[in-house]
Amino acid sequence: MVHHIGWAVRSIDDSRLHFETALGLEFRGEEGFPDVRVAFFGSGSATVELLEPLDDSSELGVFLARHGEGVHHLAIKVDDVAAALDDAKSRGFRMLTSRQGQAPAGRRSDMSIPSAPTAS
Repeated sequence: MVHHIGWAVRSIDDSRLHFETALGLEFRGEEGFPDVRVAFFGSGSATVELLEPLDDSSELGVFLARHGEGVHHLAIKVDDVAAALDDAKSRGFRMLTSRQGQAPAGRRSDMSIPSAPTAS
């Protein structure tokens, strides 16, 4: 099940109006981390996290420089992260990177960046 979409922006303040008015997503609050500011919009299957880098040399800052504003990640909610990763690998996905950490709203995160499966 999709938990949320992470959307990289240069400025939450400059982007907020679009997500609230044009997309009709209610602002639900924000959190700060050492290198990123996160604002939450919407609820249920229409939840978006706006991600603003606090340092241009951070991972998110480099992402924005390379790709511009837009979808940064799609978060999938699973009961068992290890089993879900094993399942993805069994379906041909390769994990390019994986790390565990603290996510916004007190959630635990395992961020895995898979490479698409190869066609057989």
